[in-house]
Amino acid sequence: MRTRFVALALGIILSLGAAALAFTEKTVTIAIDGMHCDKCAASVAKKLKATEGVQEAAVSFDTKEATVKYDDAKVSVEKLKETIKSTGFKVKS
Repeated sequence: MRTRFVALALGIILSLGAAALAFTEKTVTIAIDGMHCDKCAASVAKKLKATEGVQEAAVSFDTKEATVKYDDAKVSVEKLKETIKSTGFKVKS
């Protein structure tokens, strides 16, 4: 009985460890062209924050950049760029 419990507990621990390894938090900065004011930056930030896998998004009109913290198992940089483009702005290469 005790051996089964230990084996079950070990299995749960290993499963949780594997799940933690699958999650990789990354941060990317993306240059944006076409923003004319802080409201533009706010609309891009709102759209990015609504994207699955995005944990944080800050968009600066002054620097014309979006800094995004995201889970790369759920969203790619390409998807983030597409999201920015969907707001009517261009992504600088």
